[in-house]
This record gives sequence, structure tokens and C-alpha cells, in this order.
Amino acid sequence: MLLLLNTIMLEPNRWTEEKHLTRPLTTLLPIIHQAGFLNLEIWQYHLFDCNQRSVEAIKSQLSELGMKAPVLGAYPQLHLEGNAGETELTRLGLLVNSAKLLECSVFKIFAGRIASTDADAAVRRISVERMIRLADWLAVHGITLTLETHGNTLCDTLDSTSRLLDELDSASNIDICFQPYVEDDTDAAIEAFDTLRDRVSHLHLQNRLSDGSVSLLENGTWTDMRRFLPHVKAAGFNGFACLEFTADIIPAEGSTFDLHQVIANAQRDRNFVAQVWG
Repeated sequence: MLLLLNTIMLEPNRWTEEKHLTRPLTTLLPIIHQAGFLNLEIWQYHLFDCNQRSVEAIKSQLSELGMKAPVLGAYPQLHLEGNAGETELTRLGLLVNSAKLLECSVFKIFAGRIASTDADAAVRRISVERMIRLADWLAVHGITLTLETHGNTLCDTLDSTSRLLDELDSASNIDICFQPYVEDDTDAAIEAFDTLRDRVSHLHLQNRLSDGSVSLLENGTWTDMRRFLPHVKAAGFNGFACLEFTADIIPAEGSTFDLHQVIANAQRDRNFVAQVWG
């Protein structure tokens, strides 16, 4: 298992519509490196407009620091049609090229941006077609496409995820990025993982308190990581495990985002994972 840091946790504007960066990735990389994180999942919005020159500069900086970015994470709207759909496909094509330039081995996406219960037959059909097309583009470069188990996507329930994998059967380079469903307790999370584990090559790790706030992995009540992670290890998992969020990514009211505190919390999570993984 290789532990990664997801750069999304370092941007306080991650959930705004504009995604305006407070710090470019080039200024974050030395800080991340100093904290001892050498492997990253890069959030797509840290790649600016996917300009080849800027991506090559990031790749050069990673190399100089002895770092790698095995995963690129993206959030496409796969259901769009007409000009909007073509624009989205063009954006995806640029991201695929970025993944190639960064020598990524995994390209992680949301399986669309519409909940499975709201996706009619037409939405599901065009989404599946575009996921297969994306997988084909990635296969040319030896990159695996992973679909994140996440709310408001076609992977937002275990049943819909299993159905989607069947619908995508013609593509041989599609796996799952497993994150416990927010409505699942630890037993249900383990059961869902076991159902999908033959296709899970990627984990997203975060935890939350009973009020929904993001916590350190060891303190959260959403998933008991002292049970979940050893179970995943015993199942033979040997892929990427990514620290996606940690405590203090959302500042308390009246406070400002503290990058160094967030990174310190990620270090605590890293140490916790090492302890329970053994």
C-alpha cells in the first residue's frame, strides 16, 4: 500500500464554484515535501488550465524534489450534451494529457455529477459511453480509470456501483476508488468494501465526527479506522491509499485557514495509518 496526500485538502476554496486558488501548486510542493509527503493525488484545479507548459513545470519541480504524482483526480459532468458536452470532453482530453505528462498511473473521477436515483436512462447511457471513451483514452497511456464511491454520482450506492461496473464491462482498465458511504457505519463500510474489493485499487481516507465535521482519522465516528484499515490489509489490498481530508480543513467561525496546521494534521493521520496498518 502506498500512502498519498491529496492536494485538495490544502485549498480552502475547494468547494466554491470558482475554485480560485489561494496558493498555486508550485508554492505548495516545497511545503508538502518538507512535511515528508512524497506521493500525491493532484486535484484537477491545481493544474490551472492544463496548459502543457505549466504541467511540464510542475512535473519538473516534482522530479527535482524527488516527488511523484501517481494519481490525478477529476470531477467531470458526464451527462452534458451539445456544446456543453463537447467542452467537457475537451477539458477531459486536456486532463488526460496532463496525467500522461505527470506519469500518473491512475486517473480518478466522480462517476458523473448526478445522483443515481435522479439519472434517467438517457443520462446513464451517455455517462457510461463517456466513461468508456475516457477509459480508452487513458488505456493508450497505460493509465487506470478509478471511479470514486461518492454521493450524487452513479457510484453513490453499492447497488448502483455494481450495476455501473457491469455496464462498463467492455473496458478493462476501470477500477474503484473506495470511500465508505457517508450513511454507512463501520460494519456496512466493511461489507461494501468486501463486495467491491476485487475492483478496488484506490482508497480515499477521511473521517468525521457525529456533527459531520471532518476529523483526524483516529478520532472520527463515521468509520472506525482501527477496524476498517486492518480489514482492508487482511483482504490483500496493495494499491493507493490517499489522505483526502483531515481536521481543520474548514476553519472555525472567525478563523482563517491554517495551511501548516492542516499539514500537521495530515502528518498525524499518516502516522496513525502506519500504526494500524502495521
